[in-house]
Amino acid sequence: MIFDRKILFFLFGLGLVALSGCLNSEPPPLPGQQIENSTNKKETISQETTNEFENDTGVEVTEIIIKPKGSLGGQVIINIKNTSDKECGGLIINVDLLSETKKVIVSLGLKAPKSIPPSGKETLKEGYIGKEASTAVVTELTCDYDPWQSRA
Repeated sequence: MIFDRKILFFLFGLGLVALSGCLNSEPPPLPGQQIENSTNKKETISQETTNEFENDTGVEVTEIIIKPKGSLGGQVIINIKNTSDKECGGLIINVDLLSETKKVIVSLGLKAPKSIPPSGKETLKEGYIGKEASTAVVTELTCDYDPWQSRA
């Protein structure tokens, strides 16, 4: 009889623990459904692009290539030429990758590994993560320093 009571209390206790864990939880939403419990309005984020920037560096972008790699991203390749009579050191090119609907997928900054001499050419490459990039827009192009000024 004592053995039966121990088993009975054990099963009763196990049942209470199981029920107490299940009583206060809600089942998860089905895939594709979301439950909105918040009364707060969510902030809308808008990303606008512009093609207007002042390029006084003498560095020209001659070609931009978007190479998709896999389903989640790819690589951007930018060919440039320094048409100025000055060397361009610290070259940084900022680029927005856009979808077909002209929404910004990702913004990138590509940096030249070395100074670009007058009439010099360089190819910059950078990987990106984002789906369906169709166009690239240069938003800024800067030469941060003149290497000849630092040698004087």
